[in-house]
Order: sequence, then C-alpha cells, then structure tokens
Amino acid sequence: MNNHQPERAGLERLESQERLSGMPPEKLLSLAGLGNDEDVLDIGAGGGYFAFSAAERTKGRVYAVDSSPFMLDVLRGRAKEADRTNVEVAEGTAEHLPLADSVVDLAIASLVLHILSAPEEGIKEMLRVLKPGGRGLIVEWLHPRPDGKPGHRIPLETMRHDLEAGGAHIVSVDFWADTYYSIVFRAPLPAS
Repeated sequence: MNNHQPERAGLERLESQERLSGMPPEKLLSLAGLGNDEDVLDIGAGGGYFAFSAAERTKGRVYAVDSSPFMLDVLRGRAKEADRTNVEVAEGTAEHLPLADSVVDLAIASLVLHILSAPEEGIKEMLRVLKPGGRGLIVEWLHPRPDGKPGHRIPLETMRHDLEAGGAHIVSVDFWADTYYSIVFRAPLPAS
C-alpha cells in the first residue's frame, strides 16, 4: 500500500485559502479571456486548481495533465464526483504534452515551469499545442526563495525573453499578492 501523505500535504498546500485569495483562478481565467466554447490545457494540473474552474466556464474540452499518479487519481475522482464530463485527465509532463499540435485555445502553466531543468522546453510545448493566435497563461513566483536557499525561480524578464524568442506576443503582465506574477501571451499566427 502506497503512503500518499507527502502528496496529500502538497495538495493541501497547493489549494490553501492563502493561495486561493492571493491567486484566484477565476480572475486569472478572466484575464486570459477564456471563452465559453474554448478548449483548455492545464499543465501540471495537480488537484485541478485551474482545470475545474475552467470546466465551469467553457463547454469545450479541459485537458488536465499531470505526471503524478496520485494527482491523476485525485483529478479523475474529482471530475467524476463533480460530473465534469468535459474534463479529460491525461498523464504527461510540461516538456512532453500528450496532445497534438494546435489543439487548444488556452494553455495554462501555473507554478510548474520553474521546476523544469529547461523551462524554455515547456514554453515550446505550450506554443506547439496552442492554436495559432491561441493564448497562454503562465503564473510563477515573483521573488527568490524567502529562506535564501537556491531555488528554482524564473525572473519575469527571463520568462518574457523566452516567450518572445518562441514567437509569442505578450498581452499582459500582472502581479498577485506580492508573491506571484502572471503573463498572458498569444501564440504566433502563421506567416502569410
């Protein structure tokens, strides 16, 4: 029998009231312009922090992708419990998304790119699965780790550079509870 205590504790931290008030998914989805018939990808979906809010706002498909078997079980259970038939749970990583090219209108990567050894690979994958002109929403930590230890953080200017290097157009940058920043971007349109 697996002991899922560390994963359960991690999920509780991810879904804490502090995080919900500091980074409300509904406001971020509005900022990203989620429409009522759009297809959405939530990368590193965890327990569905963004996926289920998105599923309430769209009649389109919501792909909740995670690499943790525990989180995938949580996602499947919550989708069934909420009778969210438009939520499709899939195993994958930010660097290797289990989707075809140009299939989603909105791709979300919230507090996931900083854990990659090459965050630019996650950005390339987001751009690959977005429809031409589709939108991306990235949320990351604003400040270095408070304990002073080296930690994965992606400075805003680095994120902006990596997105623009991939051909993305930055739509907006916002700051949340002096803790996070968000970037909404558009995928490039095909060259005419």
